[in-house]
Amino acid sequence: MNTNHKSNIINHKSQGLSLVELLVSLAITAMLLTATMVAIDASFQAYAVAAESASTQTATRMVVNRLLTLIRTSSAHGPLLEDPTDTPPVILLADNETIESYFITLLNPQGDLIRIEYRDATHLTTPNELWLIIDPVGGGAQQSQPIMGGVTDAKFYTHRRFDSDGVLVLERGSVDMTIEADEEASLALEGANLPPIRVIASTMPRKLD
Repeated sequence: MNTNHKSNIINHKSQGLSLVELLVSLAITAMLLTATMVAIDASFQAYAVAAESASTQTATRMVVNRLLTLIRTSSAHGPLLEDPTDTPPVILLADNETIESYFITLLNPQGDLIRIEYRDATHLTTPNELWLIIDPVGGGAQQSQPIMGGVTDAKFYTHRRFDSDGVLVLERGSVDMTIEADEEASLALEGANLPPIRVIASTMPRKLD
């Protein structure tokens, strides 16, 4: 039997992708990659905002807790009197019992005079910062340092009362602050979309009578 074995071979002709199919596949791939990159970028942005917000909240809580501790343990406080000539003015609110000011002064148990002061955006050298100023007992050198940046607004409220000797003393001290993430502490990928944080805290000092 004379059979040509070549006739039994099926010749399969291989075919590649056409130009149209190649362009369609590239377009689909590009869209998938774009969607993936958008999702990744959104994830990084959300993480960065959450991380910076948590950092700002932690720093703010530390400062506020320290301030409340100073109010609770100090033996004298101010301001308790109105001073319209101060800049910004120290004013008496409508209840005739509460003083609103940009600072609070405290006399700690060691006898040091402590002043927590807010310097707003109009301050020439240290705008939008909360400062700690200490005048040591005995007349030592004054110490001053910033304790928080990015403070866009801060008000202190000293609710006063008369003690048994008829002397004005602090009944309750409060602080109302708005803080934004400090630009120097922000990462480049965070942008400028971090929401501000508002903190309101209040405490009563130990009774002075």
